[in-house]
Amino acid sequence: MRKAFLVVAALLFLDTIAQLYLAAFGTFALDLIPNHESFDYHAFNGQVVLRLLALVAILCAALAKAGKNTIWLTVGIFALTWVQLLVFIVGGLLTGAGPDNPTVAGAWAVATHAVTGLLIIFCCYWLLLRARRLDKTGATPRPAATPAETAAA
Repeated sequence: MRKAFLVVAALLFLDTIAQLYLAAFGTFALDLIPNHESFDYHAFNGQVVLRLLALVAILCAALAKAGKNTIWLTVGIFALTWVQLLVFIVGGLLTGAGPDNPTVAGAWAVATHAVTGLLIIFCCYWLLLRARRLDKTGATPRPAATPAETAAA
């Protein structure tokens, strides 16, 4: 199960990189081809593929006995995929912005979508490192010892 967890963590990380590429594609395609549905790929990947991979990662982490912190990290990644959606909903509600009514305030609010996306990429990379360490050593990752614990030893 640890190999499966490593593979799913790698796929999750690679999908976040693909998600970044799809966001850039959507942005530049809109400049080149007006009224193009170029963000549909980004939206589908983020709302379906990335979220499903995060759910599978939670399951694999639990079955691989990856440790409490690693399991919670995968849960956090799944939760952040929902935060990505909520950024648009809450940003639109607070600023009155929407597809038919773009505002500068709405753009400022929704710009946090990119920051949250970077956080997801970082967490997926961190998860991949944990899964790799778990697969290599066979031990569950433990937090570093505190200075008091080191002195006592």
